[in-house]
Order: sequence, then C-alpha cells, then structure tokens
Amino acid sequence: MLPLATRAQATEGPELARLVRQVHLAAGQELPAPLLREAHRSLGTARRAFNQAPGSVYLLARVLNDSATPELVVVAVEAWQGPTLRGRIVRTEAGRTAATAPVEFAEAAVQDWLLLYPDGREEGNRLGRFWDLEERLANRGE
Repeated sequence: MLPLATRAQATEGPELARLVRQVHLAAGQELPAPLLREAHRSLGTARRAFNQAPGSVYLLARVLNDSATPELVVVAVEAWQGPTLRGRIVRTEAGRTAATAPVEFAEAAVQDWLLLYPDGREEGNRLGRFWDLEERLANRGE
C-alpha cells in the first residue's frame, strides 16, 4: 500500500484520464439521480478501500472553485476522517493526469467513486460507465 503522502500523487492509466476528460465534458449537466443514489449507498465500499485496499481511491465531488461556483472534479483521496475528506484535484496536463490543487470537502459532496487496483481492475465509477455508454451510442449513430 502506498503511504498517504505519495498515494494521491500517483496517477493511473487511461481509465483515470478518460474519467477526468468525461467530467470536464459533463460540466453543467444534470447527473442521473439513480446513479448518484447508488454511489452514495455504496460509499462505504470506497471508504473501506481507502483504509485497506492496495488500490487508489478517486472521488467525483462537487466542490467550490476559486470563483465560489460548484464544480464537479475528480479528487485523489489523501485523508478520510469521518465526514471530511482531503485530497488533490486530478487534472489533465500535457496529455497526462496529475494530482494538483489541494481540496477539502464534506462526504456529502461526493457524487461517485472509483477504485483502481494495481492489476488494472476498477470498482465503482458508475458515472464514468454511464458516460462511456452515452459516447458509444452517440458514435453509433454517426
């Protein structure tokens, strides 16, 4: 398991890059309520994984940006103390993902979660899979 300080600095492969791109494209869109409910219901799995699993935990959270406007971002989790989380916002820079700006937020701001295991498996990521399906269906019509 990675130490907490380096855990959030580690970036993953194409799954994470795709999710960061999808979140950017979904800015301002209404998120599907059934997927949000399921993500909230299963958030304990992400919490346990952060504390025990050998993978990396990423959360999609709605946080206030520098303009005090809510923004959906991907966060690499560094600390999870009760209902308060700290991490780094993951952005795409120069074609790769990097954990950049620090952020702290309440668990209630979490919209979805993604657990990436070292062997490439993923768990959670309901919104990412939904956006993948939307993209495949849109491309099918072209």
